[in-house]
Amino acid sequence: MNAPRSLPALKDLCVQVVALNFEENPTFGPLPEKYIRKITNILALDLPLELVGSLINDEDYWKRRCNARWKSLEPLAHGNSYKQMYFERNLQDAIEQYTPSMTSENDLRRLMTYSRRFVQTLNLRQLPSHMDLGIIFDCMVSSPSSLSVHYNLQNVGMEYDRSLFGMKLADCRNLAKALESNETLTYLDVSNNGLDDDKVRMLASGLVENMSITHLNISHNKVADRGMRALAKLLDMRSVISVLELQDNQIHTEGAKSLARVLKTNQALTSLNLRLNRMGDEGCKVVCDALKTNPSLGSLNLAANSAGKNAVSALAAMVRLNKTLTQLDVSCNSGFGPDGCEQLRRAVENNSSLMLCDMRQCSANPNDAFTVSAIVVWKQGVNT
Repeated sequence: MNAPRSLPALKDLCVQVVALNFEENPTFGPLPEKYIRKITNILALDLPLELVGSLINDEDYWKRRCNARWKSLEPLAHGNSYKQMYFERNLQDAIEQYTPSMTSENDLRRLMTYSRRFVQTLNLRQLPSHMDLGIIFDCMVSSPSSLSVHYNLQNVGMEYDRSLFGMKLADCRNLAKALESNETLTYLDVSNNGLDDDKVRMLASGLVENMSITHLNISHNKVADRGMRALAKLLDMRSVISVLELQDNQIHTEGAKSLARVLKTNQALTSLNLRLNRMGDEGCKVVCDALKTNPSLGSLNLAANSAGKNAVSALAAMVRLNKTLTQLDVSCNSGFGPDGCEQLRRAVENNSSLMLCDMRQCSANPNDAFTVSAIVVWKQGVNT
């Protein structure tokens, strides 16, 4: 005699029916939360975004949807939300893969318009279409707040063509125009885009009118003295830029002098990275002289700039006088010599704010290097 079959509960059958027909009838009605959760746990992962975006906030659903599409993703960089991550990665993929001859611009605009409620960060790893980035700001209005754009080309293999990489002058012009009136973007990363002086000057023409960007990353480019002169104009008394990344460029002494002139009066900058430039002894000296009484800068990186004895004297004076600097990196400036490093050690001993000082590979006497490290470690212990 066969054992009686166990039938599913009517409630469970109803849950399955609602989930299967959710696209045709997208509503949960007055259902209790526990049944809504059961429905979202079995919902299809290919439902239209316009349908589920407004109705479903369950993070488990969006986690499943993310894992079904991408590998090894963590939501920390996306507001710690799987839903935000899905919308940001989905829009990122759409923009990166946009091809004017094959993709409808209207469809892309529609996606941007709908996604604007959920997108805060856009990280574009490639942009082969060189589309006008102004479209993003036009469609998304109050978002994103963070934009990273890199004009690279993924997986080119043997078809590598140098001309396909980097921003064009027209790209800079379009972005500059969009930035003039933008009031929501706070972080802009255009690093590693082959930006030379002419392109940076074009970009700066829009940035000078922008009053929202507080973190600007133009590192790993080809910015030289004329470009630095244009960027210096962004740091006047009206400036809101607090973090400026200029590492790995081609800034020489004259560019450093342009920067030094505005650092004397700038009150917004809290972090300045000039590592791996070519400012030389005189360039580093004028920057340090300008920062002696700067009231805001907390982090300064002058590593690998061919600084010498004149610069280290100005640096030691800055360390003694500046009351806001907490992090200082002057490593890989072998021109300091043992005497210069001793000056710096004495200055660090008399500084009450510095919590980190990196002077590796500066031709320091081992005892001086050890003493500076010991002082900094002691200060960190006192302030914890």
